[in-house]
Amino acid sequence: MFERPWRHRSILQSIIGALKGLHLVIKTERNAKIIAALGALAIAAGFILQISLLEFIIVIIVITIVFAFETFNTITEILLDLIIPDKDPHVKILKDIASGTVLIATISAVVIGVIIFLPKILTLLGIKI
Repeated sequence: MFERPWRHRSILQSIIGALKGLHLVIKTERNAKIIAALGALAIAAGFILQISLLEFIIVIIVITIVFAFETFNTITEILLDLIIPDKDPHVKILKDIASGTVLIATISAVVIGVIIFLPKILTLLGIKI
């Protein structure tokens, strides 16, 4: 069997490694910071506007999907820079495609956020739909 010399020896080490990776993404990637901040804001808004349990689940799933795509986008960019350090038009295309996946997820998240939060905000403001 293929042996990985970098393999974590315990579940705790795996979790610590994963947390270090997520911390690095948030620390170094502007968009990851924005996604994390907006995700926290959406969760806070959910509590304030008293969205349903199902709506909360949807919000959490959407935040997770957008953040996961951003993380994979970061991985793609780093790997491409390591493999092909010189400017290459193919690398730009691949990076653009990877960031496009984040954009698709983000647009979906915004639409879902509007569907969940806008009626509650309008009701709070006394505006009838």
